[in-house]
Amino acid sequence: MKKITLLTLLSLLLFSGLFIFGGCKSDPFIVFSAQNPKNGLNKNQIEYNFKKEQKIYYAIIAPKGFKDDMVKISLTKKETDTEFWGYSNYRNKTVKLNGENYYSDYFVIREEGIFVMQAFNLKNLNKPIATGIFRVYDN
Repeated sequence: MKKITLLTLLSLLLFSGLFIFGGCKSDPFIVFSAQNPKNGLNKNQIEYNFKKEQKIYYAIIAPKGFKDDMVKISLTKKETDTEFWGYSNYRNKTVKLNGENYYSDYFVIREEGIFVMQAFNLKNLNKPIATGIFRVYDN
């Protein structure tokens, strides 16, 4: 049986993301899944609805590479119980990239809501390089 390398799997993930998000798009984008993207994903495994306390895997993919060697990741919760649906900061994280054109990790959320994930270059925290939205619901 032939072994598939991590690079091959990530290439498949990258090309599936490019296919899903419009052909030759070269801007960074975020995909979410209940499965680890390091094992490879196809377009049917990309999800935007998750159960509470479920692992939510994400990958930030930059087909042309990242401009900086570090990225700030911001997770914001959309408040639905307020009159004007405000936003509250849920989690922030700054990560060092290893010269690759992706970053992947997971988190677990223990409450319902609509969440917005944004990735920023550290040199410009006013404009996100990628944005993704997902929902967490009760079991």
